[in-house]
Amino acid sequence: MTSNLPISEIFFSIQGEGKFIGRPSIFIRVGGCNLKCPSFSKHGCDSFYAVDKKYKSSWRITTIQEIINEIEKHYPCDIVLTGGEPTLYYKKLYPIIEKFSNITIETNTTIDIDFNSYPKYRDVTFAMSVKLSNSGEKYEKRVNKKVIKNIALNAPKSFFKFVVNSEKNYSEIIDITKNLNNEIFCMPLGEDKKTLEKNSLFTFQFCLKHNFLYSDRIHIRLFSKKRGV
Repeated sequence: MTSNLPISEIFFSIQGEGKFIGRPSIFIRVGGCNLKCPSFSKHGCDSFYAVDKKYKSSWRITTIQEIINEIEKHYPCDIVLTGGEPTLYYKKLYPIIEKFSNITIETNTTIDIDFNSYPKYRDVTFAMSVKLSNSGEKYEKRVNKKVIKNIALNAPKSFFKFVVNSEKNYSEIIDITKNLNNEIFCMPLGEDKKTLEKNSLFTFQFCLKHNFLYSDRIHIRLFSKKRGV
């Protein structure tokens, strides 16, 4: 099995959202995803350049050792494997999981992980960003309860992270997280500062009403659509 991976970008920054917001982190953004989320913006995913195959020529085929070398320039720090969808390559990424700690994997939680064959994934924090109807994806494509339960129970440090913009999102979140005890963070919808600001107050009140944890999106608030931040 080749260890080469399509990498959209690698950069050192501050985690802008979720459980570890504010922490210095190195981000490894893979290219490729199994979802498109067409309703999030005119581009779909806010990291469209790591999803849309028309940007594939900008992805760099990178070895695991090259990625490790980049991490070691900044380590110890948090490591964030993001995308695109990094779990598409979870077997190839395993040497990184074995070598380092403080790893978060940003995932849409649709790809099943074999925790028995790759046990160090139990030490990883999965940011389970299960997509809601506001993503524009069909339920049966974006919600896989078997995968969600497998990750939630086998990697107990993991948490949910939802993009919300409507009260109807509450019933969707309850459906997805039923019988699971992982923390639930909610973030405002928005790929740029203007849209983020528009939805922030609603999300704040939504979290207060339903006892969820509020997450801002600092990178968007400060830099809007700029990459590498």
